[in-house]
Amino acid sequence: MVESGWDIWLYSLFSKFGLRGLAESLQQEVIGENIHVSLIFPPDTETPGFAEENKRRPQLTSILAASSGSMKADEVAKKALNGLKSGNFIVPCNFEGFFLSLATSGLSPQRSFLMAFIEVIAAGILRVVGLCFQWNWYGNIDKFLGERK
Repeated sequence: MVESGWDIWLYSLFSKFGLRGLAESLQQEVIGENIHVSLIFPPDTETPGFAEENKRRPQLTSILAASSGSMKADEVAKKALNGLKSGNFIVPCNFEGFFLSLATSGLSPQRSFLMAFIEVIAAGILRVVGLCFQWNWYGNIDKFLGERK
């Protein structure tokens, strides 16, 4: 079966959504034991495995991933470790990850009163900006699929 660009994008989206849902439900299960779950959202990370993946991954995946750039492995590790140490539920590693974590906060756990306040105050404008990101991704997918025809 040949997958279209939409199929690949949806698989990626659903897997991330599934991980987030699992982490949120797991956090609810273990919070009474003072156990904190963290979900790390790294961008593409410059490793030998990533270099190998770039040789095989679909072109559309590369187009969509380009919107958040990549980071060096030691930078991702440092941000991840700092996020784990601070007990954050969502640990973004770059600006796009930070923005998306705010825009999709919903009922996710939030241990910082300041971040909770920012999420509430910025929710409306973040929804608008999030839709712009989404429309940009959809436009890139449609453009890519149109060029393939």
